[in-house]
Amino acid sequence: MNKKATQGNGIKDSISKLYILRDSCAGTCITQKDNPHIIWFEGAAVLLQQCVEKLKSAKEKLDSGSADAGKDFSSGVKNTVSKLTVLKRSWVVSVTEESDENVVWFEGAESIISEVVEQLQNALKKTETQPSAPAAPVSPKEQKEAEAEEEVEKQAAAG
Repeated sequence: MNKKATQGNGIKDSISKLYILRDSCAGTCITQKDNPHIIWFEGAAVLLQQCVEKLKSAKEKLDSGSADAGKDFSSGVKNTVSKLTVLKRSWVVSVTEESDENVVWFEGAESIISEVVEQLQNALKKTETQPSAPAAPVSPKEQKEAEAEEEVEKQAAAG
């Protein structure tokens, strides 16, 4: 599997985890209406949705192969990591006042966000270390060489 595909899978995995966490926040809002910190859960759901949208946009830009794709991707990922860091730190205060059920939720959410931040930072490092390259081969000969190289990578991975 080539590096771009591996990186794309990491971003997809991060987006999936953030969807799950967002939905969990929304579910907590519905099931715990009397929770004194319900506003935190509502805000977290909105913030997580923003992170998902920013990551999806960043991935689309990276996949486009445009000249500024790496820069746009880096900006989107850094923005998302910042929001997730704020979210992760914001519940430290809330945990001391929460029920056991919510403490378990916070601990699980912290674990998920830590994984996502690590995945995003790794993707960012890979993007920043990749040399700029044209989005597609220039000539038919280069196209055939690129396809042959990709096929060799697939066979090596399979085997």
